[in-house]
Amino acid sequence: MHDLSRAARGSVGLNGSLFDGARAPDDDAHGVTVAPAETLLTRRAVDYLASGPVDAQTLIAHVCQLPAMPAAIAEHMAVALFAGHRRFVREPDGRWGLVSKIDASRGGADALCGLSYAVVDVEATGGSAYGGDRVTEVAVVAVRDGVATTVFDTLVNPERAIPAWVSRLTNISWDMVKDAPTFREICDQLLGVLDGRVFVAHNANFDWRFLRMEVERATGRRLDGRRLCTVKLARKLLPQLRRRSLDYVSMHYGVEIRRRHRAGGDALATAQVFVRMLQDARRRGCESWSDLQLLMLAPTPKRRRPRRPPALPQSVDRDTTA
Repeated sequence: MHDLSRAARGSVGLNGSLFDGARAPDDDAHGVTVAPAETLLTRRAVDYLASGPVDAQTLIAHVCQLPAMPAAIAEHMAVALFAGHRRFVREPDGRWGLVSKIDASRGGADALCGLSYAVVDVEATGGSAYGGDRVTEVAVVAVRDGVATTVFDTLVNPERAIPAWVSRLTNISWDMVKDAPTFREICDQLLGVLDGRVFVAHNANFDWRFLRMEVERATGRRLDGRRLCTVKLARKLLPQLRRRSLDYVSMHYGVEIRRRHRAGGDALATAQVFVRMLQDARRRGCESWSDLQLLMLAPTPKRRRPRRPPALPQSVDRDTTA
């Protein structure tokens, strides 16, 4: 949906940084923060997970003192109970564990390989988060240890009409969203999958503005935390590209975009591109978040443009008729 807002391109973070909302390397908050209060169930989960990660069925059976239930229902309950707490993490293999236990062996809290990333894409009714436009679809792909896993993907009822030109671009019509949940109804689950992860998006200001406005509208709370824009990262890592749109960057890395201009398709493609960008950054010596900040602050290499042949007639210095 990022083509809707030209004004958002090339803007800096709220603190004037080339990173969107970048924090100091020694800051305790390494990702998006918005955590609900601890409950009896979360305390039970902390005690139980102290011995190591377990699957959702085992966790829910113990914490809620319930018999075994279908995996899908157990996973839904686990997300609802624990995903909003920074102390818990859902690994790509589906098991739940404690962040402190898992991160202790990742090579340091500030190491790029030890961070968890939430790659986000938002579709909306227009390009102005502050002008009344609303979210119509949102997807989140978790990235950790080079593995991209879709953890959230849903249509959203924007509670207002969708302009025809937006429907033509995104293929999202009112008929598709009229029975979808409102943002207020999906807000807690979305915050759960964002919590504690670095927020990543292609043109991150666009997605961040919309989610921040929707979260404030639904809960009265404000999103905060580290954010990273893959458009800005592409400027540093891929100066040779003519453009840094998702299409161009994906083509460079050989990533196929399925369902372009839909949140799930764009988020997954951005996540796959981001994994390759992190590999490129590490080849340049970036091992930590602070290393990546220094790369982003470095001057952008100028792209060399091929020289065009002169338009004026030139004198002939060799026989071209032979």
